Formats: sequence, C-alpha cells, structure tokens
Amino acid sequence: MNSDTQVHGAHLVEQLAAATAADPGQRLLHARGSWAAGEFTPSPQAAEFSTAAVFAAPVTPVTARFSTTLGGSGGHDGDPGDQGLAIRAGDLDLVTFTLPVFFVRTGPDLIDFFRAVRSDDPAAFPAFLRRHPEAATALGFADKARPATSFTGVTYHAVHAFGLVDAAGTTRWARLSLRPLSPLPSLDPAEALTLPRDYLTRDLADRLPAGFELTAHLPDPADELHDPTRLWTGTRTVPLGTLTLTSPRTPSTEPPFDPLRLPEGITAPQDQLSKDRSTAYEAARRRRAS
Repeated sequence: MNSDTQVHGAHLVEQLAAATAADPGQRLLHARGSWAAGEFTPSPQAAEFSTAAVFAAPVTPVTARFSTTLGGSGGHDGDPGDQGLAIRAGDLDLVTFTLPVFFVRTGPDLIDFFRAVRSDDPAAFPAFLRRHPEAATALGFADKARPATSFTGVTYHAVHAFGLVDAAGTTRWARLSLRPLSPLPSLDPAEALTLPRDYLTRDLADRLPAGFELTAHLPDPADELHDPTRLWTGTRTVPLGTLTLTSPRTPSTEPPFDPLRLPEGITAPQDQLSKDRSTAYEAARRRRAS
C-alpha cells in the first residue's frame, strides 16, 4: 500500500470513527463478533467457472467471524442492523452481510450516511436521501429486516461483483452469497430484546456444526455490474461449494480480512466502494493497534 493510499485510508477511518463514535481500540463496525473454524468443499461446477485454488482443492480450512454491524461492544443483538460473516479460505477472503446491496457507492458517501443517521437535526437524513437516492434499495431491505434467531440461519451477501476466471481466460462477473443449509425464521423484535444482549454469540456453540452453500449469482445483460447499490434482475445461480463451520474457535492471531484479498482465478471488483473498504480496513487495523 503506497503512502497516498495510507493517508486516504487514515482520513476515511478518522471520519468514520467520528461519525460512528467508535472507541479507539474497537472495530469501527462489527465490534461484537464470534469466531468459528471449519472447512470449504468445492462443488463439481466450481472449477468450470474459476481456476482459484479454493475451487480445485478437495477441502480448504476456513477461519470465520460472525458479527453484528451496529451498536458497538455494548449494543444488543436484537437492535436494528444487519449481521456479517467474514471468512478466510486459503487465499480468499469473503466479507459478507445480510443485506443484498449496499447503501452507498464510496467510502466518503458511507461517512455521509452515518453522520446523517447520528445527527440530532431531523432534516439531516432526508437531506442525505436527496443527495443519495441510490440508498433507497438497501434502506428498504433494512426497514423490513427482523432480528436473526441465529448467526447460522441467515443468508450473507458479498455485495460487489467478482470476476470468475476459467481455464480459458473467460471472465464471468458474479455476486457471491453464503446461503444457510438450514434457514431459520427471524424473531419478533420485542421478543429479541428480552434475550441477553449477546444472544447470537451465546447461541453459536449450540448451533454448530452449520453449513452454508456458496453460490454465484449471474447477471442479466441489462444489470449494472459494478454498482453495489443496485439489485440484479438475473435469476441464475451456480453452486460453488459448501462451507461447513464445525466449532467455535478464536484464532491465536486474528486474520486481517480484506475484501480485495483474492486468489488467481478471481478478479477484483471494479467499483470504488470495494477499494475504499479495503483501504479503510487496513487503516482501521493500524488505528486499533495504536
């Protein structure tokens, strides 16, 4: 990472920390989390779409972290917000959320979003929406979301388009999702708030082992490939393999998840948000360490 990128990342993180009121030693988002260990097994079709090693090896060990996006260390798992699942499988990092699209297209726009959400001015959020009408789709999903029963029972999405490169060098753009093999119904919000504030973490050990299918969602020709705020109309999905998380296990050294840490055979997203997220993740790690 060059010096200009580091300065840009530090600036993003400083503004995001101010906008979210995050404690210096904590993650800016996803402060509450639970680690798990497991493995990934590719599907027979996966190698046809990508030459990535994770799709060629019979089994790849996985380190995973479930998390809740908002609320900081003292928040409640039943509060409004989405869940996250980050996994490291070989040379592949996938950082996913329960929302299928993102609120904004860039890092600075994300800071604008959190400032508007936290503002005491009732006009701040309507003004944000006028500046960023693209946020309406994600907000619609967020408004309808209900508290999760378990980290293991919901679908997680990598909201960017990744290029799957096959042996002939052909690239197919796809959005990747982790879909639970045993989906669970959501909770009533009032019921969720009667549970312990960290009920998702407390429940995790009893829910494991748990499985997810990694799928590639392929676009229709008219879909906006590189806009993470837009839904795709394409309905074709391809199974890429099964993620099986077997047990809770905190790693001795936490892997530095990076949305752009990708193996040969998977091309990085082309949208600006993916680049800003990668830069901010690295800067946030330096902030916590200092």
